[in-house]
Amino acid sequence: MQVTFERVSLKYGNTPILRDISFSLEPGTRLALVGSSGAGKSSLARLLMRAADPSSGAIYINGVAYPKYQLQSVLRHIGVVLQKTEMISGTVRENITFGIHPEDLLGVNDKEIWEVLDAISPSFQRRFGERGLDTLVGKQGMQLSGGEQQRLCVARALLKKPEMLIIDEATASLDSETEQIVQNGIDVALAHDISALVVAHRFSTLRNCNKFVVLKRLVDCGEDESQVEIICDSAAAAYDQSPTFRNLANLQGFRP
Repeated sequence: MQVTFERVSLKYGNTPILRDISFSLEPGTRLALVGSSGAGKSSLARLLMRAADPSSGAIYINGVAYPKYQLQSVLRHIGVVLQKTEMISGTVRENITFGIHPEDLLGVNDKEIWEVLDAISPSFQRRFGERGLDTLVGKQGMQLSGGEQQRLCVARALLKKPEMLIIDEATASLDSETEQIVQNGIDVALAHDISALVVAHRFSTLRNCNKFVVLKRLVDCGEDESQVEIICDSAAAAYDQSPTFRNLANLQGFRP
């Protein structure tokens, strides 16, 4: 799946959120979207999930303007891992298959589900014990820790066999130890030959990325200036060439 943002701008009412954003996400590319808080990174991810449409400009999927597709025909090929996990009252099996198109679940058996879970976190075999995939997770997953919920959501995204992953704030609310466990699961997902849009809040999420788009905040841009500060293919290049990236990296103690 190839995605192209072409001079995309977004307003909420009369308030500008994004201005003149252009970049492409090629098949197999893992693109990091970097910028200060308020630069509109998550808003760009929401545009790709069609939670909103651009105020101007266009988004193209494989060369075709996004609105010409039926929404579900695109979203069924996109896996999403967000900070806020979506869990339902039910079993592990019901939660890991939640939201996946029924046609995509045809032929998926418990063995395949366990293969995905084991790849994300081998500890799930011990954690779920005798009841296995029939283990009840409680209301909104309350029987599971935040890290376990997040890892199940990563496994769900991987079971979907997506052409693209959107990862936004997946580890932002976790402690350092749990973040590392969840990040290892994300690394497994990104090891597959799929595209990914990674909204970078913590720079620890950048290690698998091979394309970088750095956004400036609108308040730091000149009148009618694009928010895109730099597009490059490595964290080292972004650090050398982008003041925004360098400042954020130094604040987090990140050295490419």
